[in-house]
Amino acid sequence: MDRLLDFFKAYDISLSQVVTVAIILLMTIVVDFLIRYFFRRYEKSTHHSQTVKTIVYASLNNPLRLVTFSIGFYFIAMNVLTWFKFASFFTSIVTPGVKLGVALAFFIFMNTFASRLKRYLIAKQTRTDGGYNNFAKVEQMEKLAQVLTVVIMVFVVATIFGLQVGQGVAYLGGGLAITGLVFKDTLANIFGGLIIYLDSPYAVGDWIYTVDGKIQGTVEKISWRLTHIRTFDKRLIFTPNNLLVTQAVVNASRMTNRRIQQYIGLRYDDFDKFEAIQKDIYSYLGEHSDIDQNCITLVNVVDGQTDMGPTTEGFFGGSSINFQVYTFTKVTNWARFQAIQDKIMMEIGRIVFSHGAEIAFTTMTLDIPEKDGVPASQGPQPIGE
Repeated sequence: MDRLLDFFKAYDISLSQVVTVAIILLMTIVVDFLIRYFFRRYEKSTHHSQTVKTIVYASLNNPLRLVTFSIGFYFIAMNVLTWFKFASFFTSIVTPGVKLGVALAFFIFMNTFASRLKRYLIAKQTRTDGGYNNFAKVEQMEKLAQVLTVVIMVFVVATIFGLQVGQGVAYLGGGLAITGLVFKDTLANIFGGLIIYLDSPYAVGDWIYTVDGKIQGTVEKISWRLTHIRTFDKRLIFTPNNLLVTQAVVNASRMTNRRIQQYIGLRYDDFDKFEAIQKDIYSYLGEHSDIDQNCITLVNVVDGQTDMGPTTEGFFGGSSINFQVYTFTKVTNWARFQAIQDKIMMEIGRIVFSHGAEIAFTTMTLDIPEKDGVPASQGPQPIGE
C-alpha cells in the first residue's frame, strides 16, 4: 500500500483522479451488463414473432457493447495518460484506435443484420407445397451488403489514419494489376462468383448438374471462389466458380413440373382391348388432381425406335404391343412426385386388368408346321434298320 501511495505521489496523482477512473470503469461494466441483459430479454420475447424491426434491434447487441467499451477506454486512457504526460501518445494512438473501434462496431452491425435478415427471409419464403424455393435474390442482398460494408470500412479506415483516398485508389489499381497477373486463376474464380451472384443461375438448395454429368448434387454454399455441392452419395465437391460459369449447367430445381413417361406393353391377345384401355387412361389422367392439365398428356403408341430396356421396339414389339403414358405432375418435390407416380402407375395397371387384359412379359412362341393335319414333330418317324 505504501508503495502504491509513493507511486501516486511520484506522478502527482490525486485521489480524485483515481476515483474518476474507477467510476468510469465501473460505469462501463454496468452499461455493458445492462445492454446484455436488455438484449437477452428482448430476443427471448421476440423469438417467435420476428420482423425486420426486431432484427435491427437484435443486431445492435454486440456493436453497442463494443462502442461502450471503446468510449470507456477512451476516457480512461485520457485520464491515465495525462498522469504520465503521454498526451502525444493519446492523440496519435488512442484516438484513432477508438474511432476504429466505433467503425468496427458499424461493420459488425451491418454483417449481423444482413445475416439475420437472410435467415428471416428464407424462413418466411420457404414453400411447403413441394414447389421450388428460389433464394437467389436473398443471397445477392446479403453479398451486396457485405461488399458495401467493406468498401465503406476501407474509406473510413483510410480517413482515420489520414490516408489520401485518391492516392490510395491509384496504388490499389497498380496492386490489382500485379495481383491479376500472379493470381489470375483465383481472380477468374472470384469474377465467376460475381457473375453467379448477378445472373443467379442457381442458389443454395438447388439441385444442379453439368451437361457432361461429371458434377451433380445440391448447392450448399456459394462463396466468392468456390461453390460447395453435396452429391447424392453425401460427398462434398468444392467446385471453382469459373468452372461452372464456362460450361452449361442444368438447374433441375427450377423445373415447373415433373414428367411421367412410362412405357407399357400389352399381350397380343389383348389387341382388340387397347383402344378402350387407352380411352380410360386418358379419362383417369384428365381428372387427376395432381396432374397439370395445362401441360400435354399423351397415351399413344410408341414409334419404331423406342428404348424398351433390352430392345428397341415400336408399337408391334417382339412380345407385346407397346404404348406410352406421357404427362406432367404439378409438384416438383422429388419424394412427393415419386409417391404420385407410384399411385398413378398402380391405377393404370388396374385399368388394364379391369378390361380383362394383362401386362405383357417377354415370351417366345414356337410355331410347328402341320402335315396332313398332324404336327410334323408328331407324325410317323422313320425306323432305322
